[in-house]
Amino acid sequence: MIDALYYVHETSSTEDMEELQAKVAGLGIAIADDPDANPSDYAIAVWNADPSVIQERHAEALAKRQQHFDYFAGRTGRSRSFPAVDTANRTLIEAAFDDWFEEHKRGRGCRLFVFRQPPHVWLLVRHGRSMRREASHWDDGTSKTEFYRPQQHDVLIYDEKNDEIGVHAETKGEKSLYLRTLGGVLFGDEDYFPVAKKYTLAPLVEHGAAALNCADVDGIEHVKLVEYRQYWGGEHRESEVRRATDIFAALTSRGADHMMGGLPSAAVFRVKFDDSPKERRVVIRAPASARYERNEDSELVEQWLRLRGFLLRRPPDEEVDDAVTAKVLDSTR
Repeated sequence: MIDALYYVHETSSTEDMEELQAKVAGLGIAIADDPDANPSDYAIAVWNADPSVIQERHAEALAKRQQHFDYFAGRTGRSRSFPAVDTANRTLIEAAFDDWFEEHKRGRGCRLFVFRQPPHVWLLVRHGRSMRREASHWDDGTSKTEFYRPQQHDVLIYDEKNDEIGVHAETKGEKSLYLRTLGGVLFGDEDYFPVAKKYTLAPLVEHGAAALNCADVDGIEHVKLVEYRQYWGGEHRESEVRRATDIFAALTSRGADHMMGGLPSAAVFRVKFDDSPKERRVVIRAPASARYERNEDSELVEQWLRLRGFLLRRPPDEEVDDAVTAKVLDSTR
């Protein structure tokens, strides 16, 4: 009953009901036709018919809420279909995950969910975290200590057009696990997704405001640079952040031709899309991290990034730098 209440509550929006109706129709599940049913009523009916449909919809919604990914290019760098995930290779993948999670004190029983929306394939890994102790309060005024294993949801997204995968996970060990396992089981090569640089912010320094030109991208009205971070390093790990509602406009008003010397390590853009009255935020962190307010913005933004030289393309035979690998895998922000 507790599980049912949780999953029904989490899948009771109007959008959830539409998605559930499509899944039910596709699976041929018989649900009583009630024209007065609200989203909660419909979710309860689906749960009673097949709880796994509700659980899968919940996983799909969780996956698509994630906005921050570190990206890793596939070996081919060319358009290809994501391999089928059948019962056999799903079992192999989950077993490999479970062995690693158990070894690292996170328990067993993980689940892999796969959702295809060409040209993207979403993968959600539901697994346990390290055991946790915390106090619980009881109505009689007493306190007890609860000992339990919290649940974690990690998300990956594979781009079939560009043969690359985005990973959102808490630790570098988890990221490495996912890349090795999916590469080995689905692509026949544990090193299919070597860590390589994807983004450079050099165009901001080399071309100034011209780097924000988007006139040749249908669907984007304008792009503004509103924040950037420069890392100077040294003994004191010095970094510097500059913010403005429009940095290049602010520089122009002061008679400055371009940004300060040095290459930014991160930049925040405000992008005005044709389909929205409001600008949306896009964050790029070199060498391989991106964050979008809406995941569907990524296709247009990457088109603009590619045209302006922000996207790097690694030659197929380029050697992978172990230092860069460690740095990217350690990026969890």
